Amino acid sequence: MTIKDIAQKAGVSVATVSRVINNYKWVSPELRSRVLAIIEQENYHPSYNASVMAKGKSNVIIIIVPEIASPFFAQFTSTATKLLKNAGYATVLVQTDNDASEEESFFTGPFMDMADGIISVTDSMEDSDIIRLIKPLRKKNKPVLFVDRYLPTYIADSIAHDTKTAILNMMEKLFLYGHYRIGIIIGSKGQSIVKDKINGYKSALTRWGYPIDESLIRYGDWTIKTGRTETEKLLSLEKPVTAIIAGNDFICEGAADALHQMGKVCGRDISLVGFEESASDRRIFERLGISTIKLDSEKMAIDACDYILKKLSSSEDTSDTEYRNKEYVVSFIDRGSVVKLQSRHISKNKLHKSKEGDFL
Repeated sequence: MTIKDIAQKAGVSVATVSRVINNYKWVSPELRSRVLAIIEQENYHPSYNASVMAKGKSNVIIIIVPEIASPFFAQFTSTATKLLKNAGYATVLVQTDNDASEEESFFTGPFMDMADGIISVTDSMEDSDIIRLIKPLRKKNKPVLFVDRYLPTYIADSIAHDTKTAILNMMEKLFLYGHYRIGIIIGSKGQSIVKDKINGYKSALTRWGYPIDESLIRYGDWTIKTGRTETEKLLSLEKPVTAIIAGNDFICEGAADALHQMGKVCGRDISLVGFEESASDRRIFERLGISTIKLDSEKMAIDACDYILKKLSSSEDTSDTEYRNKEYVVSFIDRGSVVKLQSRHISKNKLHKSKEGDFL
């Protein structure tokens, strides 16, 4: 059954059937009822592919994430899909495991031709690869937004947390409390998500005149297991650390578990700081009393959807050579897991001021 068949059975033109299907106003109630009755009787469903070809629009937005199970990405996608649904868009969710080749295969695959817009919350591809892969999408005027990855304005639009400054500020707080043997545990996959944290960590040490000890920088996966394993290693060093910064929520959970197994109490025997990335994380960290660097996945999802919907509703050309980026200020939630060994007197020029004023 085709739209032409429906028109013949209802005794109307194909154009009238099309207006009824698309809920246009310029159809009389009598004709609308007649056409709808035939559609229901024949169980007719419009061809999706034909509709896309006719309109040049699929009403589909692709969201690319490293993993769906992570609380950060779960909350982001949950918020985004609801907002996009309310705006009349379906969502296709793609998982890449933060693998650059996997991500590239999606950017060059048939899904991208189907999508009206793309929201990428991944962090695996080099800047040069991003430029190459999104060029064809821009020629088709498909908006692309990169989330939680800061990109130069000549590459693409992006929104991201200022994690480099957040780590730097956290390090300075620990310095003020008398810590100088500070470990950091992060995953090894990711471009800015790894570089920004390490740059903030090393910048703070350099600013304060402390040597950079590579043995205190621990890499692994962004998992609970990495948090446990690397925390045990940091505590087994000849000169153990007195504070640990965990690179994400899973790593922090693993670190807290390892410290508990070793009989260490956070805020008394050792300092532990995590990254709070979702509502579920907040409940866990409140229960465990762990201080965190606060990220906001829900706010990012709202802003990402607002951006992509505005792009799709305007006639603005997406092939500009100058793009926009936005950085979110990052706050510190103190729950008492940072122990004060001793207070340190410092000169004003050592204090780092972030864009929002530091959280020291």
